Amino acid sequence: MSEENQVSNEAVVDSGTENVVQEVAQNEHIAESKKYRKRAQDAESKLAELTKTLESQKNQKLKEKEEYKTLAEKLEAENTSLNSYKEKYDGLVEQRRNVLLEKLPEDKRETFKNKDLDVLEFMVSEMPSQSISEPQVRGTVKTPAKEVTDWATMSAEDKKKNWKDIVNQYIKK
Repeated sequence: MSEENQVSNEAVVDSGTENVVQEVAQNEHIAESKKYRKRAQDAESKLAELTKTLESQKNQKLKEKEEYKTLAEKLEAENTSLNSYKEKYDGLVEQRRNVLLEKLPEDKRETFKNKDLDVLEFMVSEMPSQSISEPQVRGTVKTPAKEVTDWATMSAEDKKKNWKDIVNQYIKK
C-alpha cells in the first residue's frame, strides 16, 4: 500500500513540472516570435525609407541632366494615380460634413457650412442632444386632464371619479 501512495504522489509532482516546462517553452516561443516580428517591421520600415531616398535621388539626377520631360511624365503618371484617391476623399469629407450639418440647428448651419470637419464635430458634440419625447409604454394614449369647474356641486361619486383631476387643478394654480 505504501508503495502505491508513493507512486501516485510522484506522478502528481511530475505533471506539475511538465506544465511549468511547457509554459516556459511557450513563453520562449512567444518571445522569439515577437523578436522576429520586430525585426521584420524594422526591415520593412528601412526598405520603405530607402525606396523613398532612392526615388528622390533618381529625381535629382533627372533634374541635373535636365531631363524635365521624363520627370514631368513620371510625376504626371503619379498625379493621375492619386487623383482617384483625392476624389474619394473629397466625397467622404463632403458626406461627413453634410451629416454633421444635419445635426446642427437650421439657423447655425449657414455659419458652419464652410468650417473644417474637426470644428463641426466639436460643435455637434458640444450641443445638447435633442431627444424626442416618447411615451414610456407604447400603445398607451395619454388622456388630457379634465378641467373640473364646479366641484362643489358634484355628487360624492363624481368627486371620487374626478378626485385626481381636482387635485391636479389646484396644484397647477
